[in-house]
Amino acid sequence: MDRTATLGAIPRHAPRHEKKSSTGAAAWLALVELWAARRRQRQALALLAEDDHLLDDIGVSRGEALGETAKPFWRR
Repeated sequence: MDRTATLGAIPRHAPRHEKKSSTGAAAWLALVELWAARRRQRQALALLAEDDHLLDDIGVSRGEALGETAKPFWRR
């Protein structure tokens, strides 16, 4: 029997550690994107916090807005 023919039939898979690292990289990327979104949203909220009429439109008090904008990006 020809060994090359049988080796070609064996499915090739990445080793387990490579799959985990790519999943880990995707998870890190998702986390960084989440942090960036929080930062942008809190910066926008800080601008809204300067105008009580805008805060009333979104149903947030000035204290709530300033409390949220004071949080670091990694905190919910």
